[in-house]
Amino acid sequence: MHLTSIGAAALVFLLSGSLAPASDTHDSGTVVELPRVMVHVDETVFGLSTSAGTVGEVLDLLRIALGDLDRTSPALDTPLSDGLEIRVTRVTCEEVEQVAKIPHRTIILADPDRQAGFTSVLSHGSEGTVRQVWRVWKKDEVETARGIITEEVVEEPVDTVVLRGSRDLASRGGDWREPLMMEATAYDPGPKSCGKWASGYTATGAKAEKGVVAVDDRVIPMGTRMYIPGYGFGVAADRGGAIKGMRIDLCYETYEEAIQFGRRQVKVYLLD
Repeated sequence: MHLTSIGAAALVFLLSGSLAPASDTHDSGTVVELPRVMVHVDETVFGLSTSAGTVGEVLDLLRIALGDLDRTSPALDTPLSDGLEIRVTRVTCEEVEQVAKIPHRTIILADPDRQAGFTSVLSHGSEGTVRQVWRVWKKDEVETARGIITEEVVEEPVDTVVLRGSRDLASRGGDWREPLMMEATAYDPGPKSCGKWASGYTATGAKAEKGVVAVDDRVIPMGTRMYIPGYGFGVAADRGGAIKGMRIDLCYETYEEAIQFGRRQVKVYLLD
């Protein structure tokens, strides 16, 4: 540490050396012992004897400026006493933007008609991404706290969907889904299935195409994703006057495909 003169009212000394008593002589000739204090700031330690009256006056004397968030211990208006240690803590708060990953789920569909050990990956998933803005607090350049201010999903995660045999399987771990047994019919968006007023759109306004499933929304809420073996992935996006209770109606591209499907019992796995 440098030995520096900062005026007649203070003496900065090397910490490795010994501190001799310091004094000040008044005009009356009276000798007054000056309090000795230590100031810790910005990885530097100042030792001085001073006639300053408060912590704030010592910092002014040393030309130590404080930011709006900086803190002192003890407080600035604290009177000086011999041996007092003053610590200045630099406090900063900044906003930091970062992109984080959103993990994807693995949904396991239990097939009771297949022996345990059978596995078929129906859909490979992927992680999503989210843009986050964090408020980061630091004390003397060391992070002490952080919190999210805003989040914006840039890309939604995509689930991995796996079909596994569950016959004779004693225990299960993970996100297993049991199927609903439902009666399924099929239709196409044309007038042969939907009548002369067929518009090519569903009751919810979605385009009628392969993957659209008409449901009773008291049983399966609109927007629910599902998987039907033999049909594939679908979403509840249509209603039908005859579709009540445990019934669904599957949209196909052509009338011929719909007729070929006919009416049958199917397993319906809800993914949401």
